[in-house]
Amino acid sequence: MSGPLAIAGVTAVLKDVLNNGLIDHDLATVGSFSVTAVPPDRITTGTQEPNQLNLFLYQVTPNQGWRNAGLPSRDSSGERVSNPPLALDLHYLLTAYGAQDFNAEILLGYALQIFHETPVLSRRDIRAALGSPAPVGTGLLPSTFGNLSALDLADQIEQIKITPHYLTTEELSKLWTAMQARYRQSMAYQVSVVLIQSTKPAKTALPVLSRGKDDRGVDAAANVVSLFPLLESIHIGPVEDAGIEPLPSSYPRAELGLQLILQGQNLAGDSVRVEFKHTRYAEPGHPLFLAPISIPVLPADRTKSSIKLTLPADSAAQTAWRTGLYSVAVRVTRGAEEHHSNDKLLGLAPRINAIAPPNPIARVGTNATLTLTCSPQVLIEQTATLLLPDREVIANAHTTNTDTLVFVIANAPVVTDLPLRLRIDGVDSMPFARTYDSDGKPLPPVFADNQQVTIV
Repeated sequence: MSGPLAIAGVTAVLKDVLNNGLIDHDLATVGSFSVTAVPPDRITTGTQEPNQLNLFLYQVTPNQGWRNAGLPSRDSSGERVSNPPLALDLHYLLTAYGAQDFNAEILLGYALQIFHETPVLSRRDIRAALGSPAPVGTGLLPSTFGNLSALDLADQIEQIKITPHYLTTEELSKLWTAMQARYRQSMAYQVSVVLIQSTKPAKTALPVLSRGKDDRGVDAAANVVSLFPLLESIHIGPVEDAGIEPLPSSYPRAELGLQLILQGQNLAGDSVRVEFKHTRYAEPGHPLFLAPISIPVLPADRTKSSIKLTLPADSAAQTAWRTGLYSVAVRVTRGAEEHHSNDKLLGLAPRINAIAPPNPIARVGTNATLTLTCSPQVLIEQTATLLLPDREVIANAHTTNTDTLVFVIANAPVVTDLPLRLRIDGVDSMPFARTYDSDGKPLPPVFADNQQVTIV
């Protein structure tokens, strides 16, 4: 999600797109020109009127598709339980000014063509326009907003779209009257959606350990007859569950070292591989670009309707994989043809491997300090928080990619067997484990002893 600079960031990117687009064309006939983003009443008109394109944000409205996301944000006692995004549509008025006959029409025509050919602001264009903030004292050139950064605009989940909005004569008349400026040739645009979201700590509930009677839940899939591979579901569990039929309840997220059982249709072929693509870092231009990970499936581990594989958990996997959402697809090769299944989303959760110091943890004053070892590694750019029933605790800053995180719990409560969860890039660790009865059959998940702490 984006921060408070998102609105100014969109204006800056639009201005940059117009300026670069006009420079790419030979406008010697027009002469010198400028692209600005100021209120129209501040632009000189009349005999001293310049050759100028002006982009003015005249209205902000809520985005209907996102306005209820993340609600409710408070529980019955007023505690924050989520950070709902502020979803906005931005309305711009693009106006052309000219010092000579036809100059305004020429500039407006080129500007309309540029926006027509740029219906979506790419993440690469956003990063190029906004730049990186210049650290104080380095002597580097500042970004668009000096030492402040709006680069998180490029990483918001929704891309930003530019749509022309045709105003009636009455609407234009009211708008220019309200601005108290002389009317010039104009075109309105709607730019959506901008998502502004806070990062304040929120209270989170413990995960549900079972759903419905006998934890059966609800599974639904369309009955599709096709020769192409169809991926219907992904079951997640420990390797110990592999030979158990029927399969026990699936874990909600995956971890390195857990086993996946992919179920569907037409999954057999000469060769089969499963492809994992990170939904956030898959764009080649992203500074944290992560190439798709492809895992071949042995013949013994696949049938027409199921595929079994275990996510790697060796030292190489700690850096090759990243916490977050992955799209999973099956690639089946038959003869000279390769067929691609539909995508299914899979959350890869961080795993807490160790907690130090060992229980019980003594407070120093009123604070308690915990050191967590996790996998996969946490990148410098990733935010890690420790989830407690009544708050979130942000990890101490780390200057390298690391698997060790330090948390200082201020005013730590005296508590016994407190389940801990680690949240990285919005994905929570799983503080539970599978247990088995005397016959080797799995029991419902329980909170794992090694994921709980006692603070005294």
